[in-house]
Amino acid sequence: MKRIILLTFTALLFNLVMIAQSGITHPISTAHIAGVDGKAELIFDEALTDGFTVTVLDLTGKAMFTLRHSSNEEACESIELPVANLRRGIYMVQVIGADGKTKTLKLQRN
Repeated sequence: MKRIILLTFTALLFNLVMIAQSGITHPISTAHIAGVDGKAELIFDEALTDGFTVTVLDLTGKAMFTLRHSSNEEACESIELPVANLRRGIYMVQVIGADGKTKTLKLQRN
């Protein structure tokens, strides 16, 4: 009986830890795109201190350009996306952190 209670208590404790950890947001998950006057900027709500890669893809999956930010540079709160050479249309912006965390955003070029 004591083992069953101990196993149940351990399982409940594990579930509580998992729920608490799920409330923590990763800086990459806070990324969003802001566009002004034909320029686009990728903005993070929390500064990223680790390295990351930003790839802009067209709808067929072809990489239009890739930007890299290394971990030995300053913390990054935003990065300008060079969209001036992109044709009008919809693009996907993929942000990949050094730890493998990925976020994909939509970018519309007018």
